Amino acid sequence: MKKRRRNNNELNEGSAVAVGGDDNDRLDEDIDMSSIMGCRARSSVPDADSTVGIGRDRLVNMMVGTGEERSGGDPAVMEADDDDDHDVRTVQSRWRFFRWFTRVSRSASSLLNQHSPNLNELLDATVDDPLDSAPRPPRGGGMPRDTIREDCDTDEGDDDDNRTAFALRDEIAMLKERIRALELERDRGYPASGARDQPPRRQDYAVHDEPSTAVCIDMIPSVSPVQTLRPDQISRYSRQLLLSDGFGVAGQRRLLSTSVLVIGAGGIGSTVLLYLAAAGVGHVTVLDYDSVEMSNLHRQIVHRDVDASDGIDRRGVGVNKAISARRAMLDLNPTLSCTALAIAIGADNALELASRHDVVVDASDNPQTRYLLNDACILAGKPLVSGSAMGTEGQLTVYNYRSPDAASDGTTKRTACYRCLYPKPVAAEGCKSCSDNGVLGMVPGIIGILQAVEVIKVATGIGSVMHDRLMMYDSLNCSFINVKKPPARTNCSVCSPEATIRTMLDSERTLDNVRGPSICALPTPGGIPLIKEQSVSCAEYNDVLNEGRPHVLLDVRVARQYEMCSLKGSINLPLEQLESQLERVGLMSRGELPIYCLCRRGIASAEATRIIQKSIEDGNAVHSVYNIQGGLNSWAKTVDSKFPQY
Repeated sequence: MKKRRRNNNELNEGSAVAVGGDDNDRLDEDIDMSSIMGCRARSSVPDADSTVGIGRDRLVNMMVGTGEERSGGDPAVMEADDDDDHDVRTVQSRWRFFRWFTRVSRSASSLLNQHSPNLNELLDATVDDPLDSAPRPPRGGGMPRDTIREDCDTDEGDDDDNRTAFALRDEIAMLKERIRALELERDRGYPASGARDQPPRRQDYAVHDEPSTAVCIDMIPSVSPVQTLRPDQISRYSRQLLLSDGFGVAGQRRLLSTSVLVIGAGGIGSTVLLYLAAAGVGHVTVLDYDSVEMSNLHRQIVHRDVDASDGIDRRGVGVNKAISARRAMLDLNPTLSCTALAIAIGADNALELASRHDVVVDASDNPQTRYLLNDACILAGKPLVSGSAMGTEGQLTVYNYRSPDAASDGTTKRTACYRCLYPKPVAAEGCKSCSDNGVLGMVPGIIGILQAVEVIKVATGIGSVMHDRLMMYDSLNCSFINVKKPPARTNCSVCSPEATIRTMLDSERTLDNVRGPSICALPTPGGIPLIKEQSVSCAEYNDVLNEGRPHVLLDVRVARQYEMCSLKGSINLPLEQLESQLERVGLMSRGELPIYCLCRRGIASAEATRIIQKSIEDGNAVHSVYNIQGGLNSWAKTVDSKFPQY
């Protein structure tokens, strides 16, 4: 069929340009959009192989119209220059395509910039044609026999179109790379099927290194009150919604509107965090500056040895505990809002952290942190759910809780705070820890679960909060004992009307002699005076062994630790028995052999060295005495990596 050339005025008016064709005569292939975008100027003489098929009636009609419309029904006027007519059609089709692709690119870029985890939104944006065009025919539909030829005359406009086409193809490649990255992120947060039905994951935050405290705290989002439950929330928390004890929909809404700060992601914190995440707390902030160790895994079940899913160690040994716990919580509940802070709690940040949350959970393992959190919660007016575990026993209570039966004038019955129960901070030498005294793994887990229950009771207002009782758990006898707490002390330094602690700086001054387990491992300033010549490193002692120099190796750990592991040839004499066994020590040395003292971390051995040195000055027949710095922990790190650490 011959065709006539349409004038440019018709094109400028936006009239349709089309090729005529028989509807019963259709090709099977789809249009190759890249061939339109990458059309290069060649000879004006058409080539038989230079045509490209169009696969959608909609796209053909949008670009070229119908033959009858162009001719006006008069065959005589359809004589024209085919090449010139093709040039017009090519420019028109390119222009419409560029308009469509530009809008799609902007829509896709907007979605990518928002980091939408649901990539179906991106797919929808690219499928919907933003141009005013005819409705898309069903998939599998045919296409006109007539085709648009690729050939076009070389002119300045074509060069500009070609440059634009290449730029668009580069942009497409970049967008595809970003889509692949988002697909990986989506796959980690959503199931492989039915991802569209899942709610968008809330923004979560991770602190992978140790940035400044201020930056970390600023990352904590606020929690807005929840008015209605989404369908997915009803499905997820349905068993809680069915409770008849005052929980129900109202309780779940209050829980979703609550923010909780958990200090510590260890044995107690593990179960607190997992159960709060599963229950649907609005936001959880977990703080812990420590890293996962192999010895933690028997009780700290929120962590794992290694992430076996892809071989990448995300929650395993060496990973920060807060970050590891956050990943575990999101694996359990992808809709959870969670912040991980890989920092230490201190007087400089405790008050602000407490003020930003509705409930604070003390899952720490040292007295210094307990005093700091107690003071911060009282100053900020926040309830503190406190739990502890040691050996085979555990304790639980709630401090600074304002009970629902508070007087209408705003006052409330004061119950004892942590400083009321323990007004004098425990000195460093009196502190105990799981690393020194051991713990049955299930005990901190049970205490953590009970703490999670108290958090839910505080947040929702159901049940009787344990603010006036102290619960003590004995795992060996399977007994729970509730002891009524004494009333608040009238002269308490922090919660009484005559309180002397008004700021966190005041609180810090009272804790100069209080240290947690990790700090207890360090010598106190001026506590054990040893001259430099009396201390040797593990490497130096290893030289003594390799050279075969005669000596006595005295291991001053307790018997149960000595039974776990020891260096060959060592003699066990616990530190608490040393002073009564000095004569025996003299017999070991025979006045000729030097004595090397060893313990787990180098602290008890330093004390043993001091005691033996004093006995030498008093006339004991000991040749000389040395402390092995760092103890067996240092030995495992610097000399024998296969030596067990505990």
